[in-house]
Amino acid sequence: MKSLKNAIETIHLLDDLAGEDTVFTRLSPLAKLGSLFIFLAALASLGPEKLTNALLLLWVLPFWYRLGRLSWKQPLRQLGPVLGMVGSIGLVNLFWFQGMPVSLGPVQIPGGIGVLLLLLLKATGCVLGAYLLLATTSLEKLACALQKLPLPQVLVISLLLTWRYLVLLLQEGDRMASAYRLRAPESRGIPWKISGSLLGLLFLRSLERAQLVYESMKLRGFQGRFPEQKNAGSLKGDLLLLSSTLAWCLFCRFGLYFFHV
Repeated sequence: MKSLKNAIETIHLLDDLAGEDTVFTRLSPLAKLGSLFIFLAALASLGPEKLTNALLLLWVLPFWYRLGRLSWKQPLRQLGPVLGMVGSIGLVNLFWFQGMPVSLGPVQIPGGIGVLLLLLLKATGCVLGAYLLLATTSLEKLACALQKLPLPQVLVISLLLTWRYLVLLLQEGDRMASAYRLRAPESRGIPWKISGSLLGLLFLRSLERAQLVYESMKLRGFQGRFPEQKNAGSLKGDLLLLSSTLAWCLFCRFGLYFFHV
């Protein structure tokens, strides 16, 4: 299926981008995690009355993407379905929200439209921020960074290996779909009457391949922790990223109050 191939290509593209040498990829994974957490926390704390603040807060993303030399084409493609789902949910506010009108700069808009726009802005920030992290930080470096946080080790391993096993699942699904098309070239898709058995077979084949991957990791010395990797960046760059992100988020969250925005 075309959707499966696109998903596999997207995961491989993220791995390739994380291996490039850019200003953002050289930064510490912990600094990028901390900056992204500060950004998302500030974005999530904004209400409908702070619609201008949310719009201004998102302007840090083009700067980060510029540092990472990332194209906007692929993340915007991933953003489309998310905005469609969030927008369909937010349409309810157009009919049921009874709040006061909100300000978008000098313009006054109904409260329901303000809530809808705020949901779309928050979804945009979450998707683009997550894509930026995955496209500038390899899976191994991200695992090492998560190990330094006070998180259960089982949780860290489960989250990171799920990403790897997801590729195996998609590859097996693509192989099975291709095999079915070769056996039934005149069929349009997979019939519902055999989809259950194919899903079960997909799970078993993916589980078998995942077990082989885990055994190969153990043979290479994996003992429940990812080995530490040296960071090519500098401490000054990490501190600059964290401090500038914190300053920008504080300004967008509270600074515009003094300008009556």
